[in-house]
Amino acid sequence: MDLNEVVRLTGIYFEKFGYLTIFFGSLIEITPLGWIVPGGMIIAIAGFFANGENEINIVLVLLIGALGALTSFLLAYLLGLKTGMWLVNKLKQEKNAGFAKTLLAKHGGVILTTSMMANLTRFWIAYIGGVEKYNFWKFFTYAGAASLTWSSLMGIIGYIAGFERQNIESAVGALGAVGWIFFIVAAIAIQRSIKHEYKHFKEDIPHNEKG
Repeated sequence: MDLNEVVRLTGIYFEKFGYLTIFFGSLIEITPLGWIVPGGMIIAIAGFFANGENEINIVLVLLIGALGALTSFLLAYLLGLKTGMWLVNKLKQEKNAGFAKTLLAKHGGVILTTSMMANLTRFWIAYIGGVEKYNFWKFFTYAGAASLTWSSLMGIIGYIAGFERQNIESAVGALGAVGWIFFIVAAIAIQRSIKHEYKHFKEDIPHNEKG
């Protein structure tokens, strides 16, 4: 099976299960398990297939991606509101929760819009927002704006790439086995990068917490 066939089958998959995949992918990415599921990449891929022969609507891609992220934000907030520091203590995330608390105190809910791009901190900022009983409607507004901005950025990148789909498929077909090697190397590089980021997040004290 060549890469063009993989692209074709991926397009068929997204036609059938794309919207569910987008929702749960973006939802999970906001959680502490987000380093496992590349929700942003899923939205970008969906955007890619929304521009072409596949029956995928780019507007729905962006909205459903935003809805998944917003749902995760709200669940984190409510969990913090109802359980206090229980999850922080359970997962031994006291340092990261302390960092999130400092950011929230200094910048308020606005930090949610910028932390959306920081894969491994945004959950704790939302969670601490609940613990600190931050105003719900302000939180909802900022979280909604952050979710839609992030989803739109990822989806539009894929959508624009979709304009070059025919050229990309032709190039991949010409590369043949070399294309597979490139794909595998890229996948390994991405996986190692994610693991490194996760390890750094777990072990290092954020700069703002250092004396």
